[in-house]
Amino acid sequence: MNRADTTPIDEDAVDFPEDWAAYRLDRRGRHAPRPYEADPAAPERLRSLFAAAGAELDLRLQRLDPARAASIRAAIAGEPDPFGAASAATMANGIVHGHWRPDGDRTASDAWIAAHGVAFAAAATIERHAHSVYWHVQEPPDSALVTIKVVPVRQFLHMTGTIERIAPMRSLLAALPDAEYAEVRAAVARHRTSDTHRFLSAMLMPGEDDWVLDACRIQSTTWPRESFWAVPTRAEHLELAGIRRLDPYYCGVAAVARLVDALGPEALPILVNTLEQGSRPDAADCDRIYDAIGRLPSDAAIAYLLDRMTVPRAVGAARAAVARFPTRALRAIASLVPDASVACRARLAGMARERAEHLHRLNDEDRSRIEGLLPAARRPVASPDAVPRVFTAPPWARFGKPSAKTAVTGLVPPPIDDLRWAPGEREEWSSSEGMYANWEHYGVWERFLKRGLGPTDYYFVPTLAFAPEERARPLYDRWDGTLREASLAAVKALIVRYDDAAAKLLPLVKKRPGYRPALLPFIDRDIARIAADSLARSRTHRAFARAWLDRHAPDAAALLVPDAVGKPGKARQSAVAALRHLAETDRSLVESTAAGYGDAAAKAVAALLDADPLDPQLPRLPKPPAWADIAMLPPLLLPGREAALPDEAVRTLLTALAIDDFDRPYPGVDLLAAECDPASLADFSWALFELWLSAGSPTKDGWAMDQLRRFADEDAVRRLTALIREWPGQNQSRKASRALEILGAIGTETALRGVQDISRTSKFKGLKQTATEQIEVIAERLELDADRLADRLVPDFGLGGEQALALDYGPRSFTIKFDERLRPYVIDEQGKRRAGPPKPGANDDPELAQAAYGRFAELRRDIKTTSEAQVKRLEEAMIAGRTWAFGEFRRHLVDHPLVWQLSSRLVWQAETGAERRVFRLAEDRTLADADDEPLAPPEDAVVRLAHPVLLGEKEVEAWASVFADYEILQPFDQLARPVFTLTDEDRATGRVARFEGAKAGAGALIGLIKRGWRYGDPRPGRRYGNCLYFTFPEGGFVLLDPNPSVHPGDYRPQGECVLETVACALPEGASIDPVRLSETLNAVAKLTRTA
Repeated sequence: MNRADTTPIDEDAVDFPEDWAAYRLDRRGRHAPRPYEADPAAPERLRSLFAAAGAELDLRLQRLDPARAASIRAAIAGEPDPFGAASAATMANGIVHGHWRPDGDRTASDAWIAAHGVAFAAAATIERHAHSVYWHVQEPPDSALVTIKVVPVRQFLHMTGTIERIAPMRSLLAALPDAEYAEVRAAVARHRTSDTHRFLSAMLMPGEDDWVLDACRIQSTTWPRESFWAVPTRAEHLELAGIRRLDPYYCGVAAVARLVDALGPEALPILVNTLEQGSRPDAADCDRIYDAIGRLPSDAAIAYLLDRMTVPRAVGAARAAVARFPTRALRAIASLVPDASVACRARLAGMARERAEHLHRLNDEDRSRIEGLLPAARRPVASPDAVPRVFTAPPWARFGKPSAKTAVTGLVPPPIDDLRWAPGEREEWSSSEGMYANWEHYGVWERFLKRGLGPTDYYFVPTLAFAPEERARPLYDRWDGTLREASLAAVKALIVRYDDAAAKLLPLVKKRPGYRPALLPFIDRDIARIAADSLARSRTHRAFARAWLDRHAPDAAALLVPDAVGKPGKARQSAVAALRHLAETDRSLVESTAAGYGDAAAKAVAALLDADPLDPQLPRLPKPPAWADIAMLPPLLLPGREAALPDEAVRTLLTALAIDDFDRPYPGVDLLAAECDPASLADFSWALFELWLSAGSPTKDGWAMDQLRRFADEDAVRRLTALIREWPGQNQSRKASRALEILGAIGTETALRGVQDISRTSKFKGLKQTATEQIEVIAERLELDADRLADRLVPDFGLGGEQALALDYGPRSFTIKFDERLRPYVIDEQGKRRAGPPKPGANDDPELAQAAYGRFAELRRDIKTTSEAQVKRLEEAMIAGRTWAFGEFRRHLVDHPLVWQLSSRLVWQAETGAERRVFRLAEDRTLADADDEPLAPPEDAVVRLAHPVLLGEKEVEAWASVFADYEILQPFDQLARPVFTLTDEDRATGRVARFEGAKAGAGALIGLIKRGWRYGDPRPGRRYGNCLYFTFPEGGFVLLDPNPSVHPGDYRPQGECVLETVACALPEGASIDPVRLSETLNAVAKLTRTA
């Protein structure tokens, strides 16, 4: 412990920053008010203002209510009339200046004080801001209309600038002696004649509590804007005003500063609610609010920040708060210790250690908690002899960094500059029209071209790329080669369409990473270096790099060998990575290419390819970043968990993790990790990731997230999956995509199940697509298709075996059952069905019953998403005609404790060659036919769900009777599913007339696109159209032509359409899958409500 510090620290005052001082509002009895010095020249300036307004002011007074005009004339003449004086100043200022001027209020106030005293000036200030003057200048001028009205209070409360205008007068009143203040109060009280006047009086004299309470009641009718923050001084005032948070759109520095100045620590609930309820403020305002919380002398405020150390914007505020209020911080830390996680305890210990000299200020209980936290967070440190050698002599220590002495210089690459298309690539690039596909059909290009496009127009480049070539080509000579915001598809189309476009485009495309895929067919040294650099340094463009290197391997090797053996630096490092990538596929190619540069180059390249994998071959080793504060991390324990690694050893691991790469794992990490306790390594890994998040997720330190693929445990996987779901909504889609790859690399069932769930249920389209792609990558790695991978990933929720389905309450028990939608319920000992087990009673075993009750609640919560997905998956399998090998069927659909609950409610068929056997699964999980006779298909049989169109009407009726007898409800319509076929007339006419003329919802029609239908018109000669159609794998289609037409881009399409045409076109002699045909027509029937 540090020696106790005896320096007194004021931990009861708000740490109000200097840059907030300008927004501080003076209050009587608080800090010293700003001095108010009246300008002796103000009376003369006001008289000059009236003189300048002269005839125009007189004309407007003639058009005003006579009584009010008389009041104003009297005030101009020097009579003490607050309303008249205020109105005169307002009207004259408007006539002369046309707008409010900051010095206008002070001129009038100073003149009023000089002429009639402070009490009069305060009353006139109230009147001036409570009224608005309206005039309408017309022709002739003497017809101008003038009115003066009290500003409606709701309008007043939304006006800006009032605080700044009355602030000088407020400061003057705050500094008055008591007798003068009482005189002013009496004068202002006489002018509290409307809600607007009453609110203004509270703004001007916030020490009058009754007035403030009135203002709060008035404020409760609307959302708080800036004027309100001149009023409150206690939390009670905010409660009366109905204010729980700041307006997220009006919570800048002025509002925050005035709230904190007025309420001090009582501002905490408002600040917290602003961050956590409803719409969040923008990033800058959030930073300011966290900073404000950290300036409050409040244990609760500091605890709030410390409890959110994984929130990037809270970390800096928390550190600052601990430095400002050390004793309060230690008390806050003590309050958080009992419920803190391992990672959180480490961070709290790090904070406490920095202020340990203040421990003597705590009570015994809090001090005991902190003292217990510090050694608990830092286990006994291993002695130097006990530290594994791999930490004291790191894996990279015996290797030197590349030096200029080992370089082979003077090598000149061949002058390759070529364009080589892959088969079909030109055609693909020329047809990538995307959003412009229908523009010719709708005449958009024609309108643009008639209007006359120039190189600076937004659509100039898309027009060059996608408009009809004969119309676009004349514009090409005017193109200056700039792309502005052109899409990648447009760049590709330009390269294909215009022979010399590449010369204009390549210099720009090389500089803009988003266009790199357009470089794929090109070969030159610059592009080779771009590919190498992308492979070594850019996760985003690594796929492009691999594709380019693999496609142009011989040329790539020839162009990169000189860099790979040249002087140390980034170019060498990138080229080495590229050559190693090429060598993984064809080492002889790389070696022969290097040999062409001479023996020295050949030996150097061979040495690079044969380099020890523990040699990082970096110009310099990365240093752990400042945010990776070891004091904030949980201890990294040695096996046996009795001693922790010293800080220097932990830094060695951090360095290894920084060297490590997702696609090129550094084996040194494995050597270091093998000497650590796995559980503590998992805790350390997640805490390191959280520190990275709290530092703002710096991209250059992305290894802090990548390392989760090595050490994350099941709990970390679940937490990471939850973050992935949230990030796209926080503009962190790239981070979410990377984390999906990490889950895939972790590879446990929990991790893969997380990816699969996101691919099915995410509300973010981009994230859903990335997860789907990741599932495909994982399935390919496991040599499975996506469906078979999904079979493996269905959780069993611990339901295997009869015992797992029992809920033991001690003297009584319940059995878990599932309905046709996999919703769990229970059966009691009398056979009575209940929606769930009862709450434990007095006669139940307290521990057993509570555990069983909680287990069922958790099961019901966890199983909901899974059950919905499995029902949908099985229905899709029936429609798609998916098959299982009999062994797979047994393993994944019969023996699985959860899926069995669904598969036992369905009809299946086993096929062996031409033989087909239909069955269901009996209660003992054996196979039975429609006569309840046992059935044993051969092991080489394939199994699929029976679709009623394949069964036929009689067989469907037979099975429906069986299921009715056994009271089996199906999870989806199988036996009751409508069956559709095409009639001879349908085939002959190419029309399905039974649906024509029927109505369908516009939204439902657009929804077909999510179910495999397309938008357009596949009929010959009709490239464009407003139809929806479904194509069959065997050829042919079913098409819907609605009136009015619909479009996929419609926002919330509403109303109904008439299906004017329902066409079908099937290829001659082709046999269309009857299931797919039936389901397609069934979709139309549901649309038209004729099913």
